[in-house]
Amino acid sequence: MYFRKQILGSLIFLGMLIQTSCITVNLLPPSNGLKEEVVSGKGSPDKLLLIPVDGFIGDRAQKGIPFLGGREDTVTAMRSMLKKAEHDPSVRGVIFLIDSPGGSVTASDRIYHMIRSFRQRHPIPVFALIEDIGASGAYYIAMGADEVWVHPTSIVGSIGVVVFNVGVTGLMKKIGVTDRSITSGDEKEMGSPFRHMSTKDQQIFQDLVADLYGQFLGVVSKNRQIPPDQLKSIADGRVYTARQAIKLHLADRIGYREDLVAHLERVMHVRKFELVRYQEPFLSGTGLFGESSSAGSPVADPSLLIPELKKLGPTPLYFWSPSLGASMK
Repeated sequence: MYFRKQILGSLIFLGMLIQTSCITVNLLPPSNGLKEEVVSGKGSPDKLLLIPVDGFIGDRAQKGIPFLGGREDTVTAMRSMLKKAEHDPSVRGVIFLIDSPGGSVTASDRIYHMIRSFRQRHPIPVFALIEDIGASGAYYIAMGADEVWVHPTSIVGSIGVVVFNVGVTGLMKKIGVTDRSITSGDEKEMGSPFRHMSTKDQQIFQDLVADLYGQFLGVVSKNRQIPPDQLKSIADGRVYTARQAIKLHLADRIGYREDLVAHLERVMHVRKFELVRYQEPFLSGTGLFGESSSAGSPVADPSLLIPELKKLGPTPLYFWSPSLGASMK
């Protein structure tokens, strides 16, 4: 116990130094690959892999160590887990546990295609189970699964695209600051907070959003077998309850994790699945950090994303967060 406290204290101190940019150091040992952990049903020859999809979906890693805000980007994590599962013949099925408001357009699309490719190469059941939230980019990812299940209290949908953008021209005028940027063309600074957004700028962004929205519609229409014209009437960015999602054919069934596991055991004639998950070896079995938690995540506090989104600029997102939109204004 004393040794564990000493390690934890040292890691916290070094993590604080990293966060304040005093030093740069890699606190994690070289990874030898993901480690498998048994969640339940230990000893069964048939495995069911649980893959979490939570928080902001992106392809940019968060710097730092895991319990102090560091996090591997979603795309890399998904690729590693699916690759490991593909090489384990005892993995008989995969369940994506989704609790996310979405994220980057490109990251969402890449993970969707990873899942589709995995299913083609490795024909085992792949299900998506939406827990609290499965919105926008997270719902896009769910389209790669064979079926979409939802909890009775899930929030589902938000099919659409958003580009968060702020302007500070009024503030600049009040404090006497002038933008002197030099560009190669009229639209090079399109979306800059330091200049007024013209009608032409707005139209260019609107065309961009419309194109990416059309792609989102196509993915949902194809995988949910909903005609595009019918889908447009319900794909205006709003979210739905579980029962509404079922009625609109956006999801297949309502149930809990144990219901889905029991369903797969029944249809696959498996007596009992061993439920497993993959984790980095450094965090596995230490007992230092406990279970993963949504506290301090973008799902619990979307305002945590504001600094990152401002760095990215006016980036198109498959993302739902009304509180974040209000915070950006």
